[in-house]
Amino acid sequence: MDASDALTGLLTVLCLFNLVLTYGIVRRLRAMARARADSPATVSGEVDDFTVTAASGARVSRAGLAPGTVLAFFSPGCPPCTALLPRFTEAVKDAGLPAEQVLAVVMPGEDADEARQYVRELERVATVVAGDQARTVSEACGVRGFPAVCAVDAGGRIHEMGGDLTALGARRPAGVA
Repeated sequence: MDASDALTGLLTVLCLFNLVLTYGIVRRLRAMARARADSPATVSGEVDDFTVTAASGARVSRAGLAPGTVLAFFSPGCPPCTALLPRFTEAVKDAGLPAEQVLAVVMPGEDADEARQYVRELERVATVVAGDQARTVSEACGVRGFPAVCAVDAGGRIHEMGGDLTALGARRPAGVA
């Protein structure tokens, strides 16, 4: 065995070792991404003051949020948001909530067409705030991840609802069967 054969053997072993390490790193990153997608996003504290313009042109402010208003935060391009969107709109319809009692926030994304699709879907059941206005509302509510669904009480405190949306049924307005 000469020096070139030994060098070739050593490089082969190093390449295989590098391949095994890379495979392990990719597996770990995928597991972390799945765990992050399965964990609910959070919102915190109280809603800070804000005033924005909804997609419909209506003014929306912290002072105008009635107790029990449902807030939903979506980010186009986020797979959990895409999965939640149809379930959320259906849950709001099933709960019989008026659009004035539901505020949907669509963050600006890389794909403007996808953001417009979110707005169109959500406008059927909610007052929608999108684009830079959405950043203002998201910051005022302390959103730390997407999607997030919560409600605000009379004191302006935020209460998370979780991803299963069963709490929406409990928010049915009086007189609605």
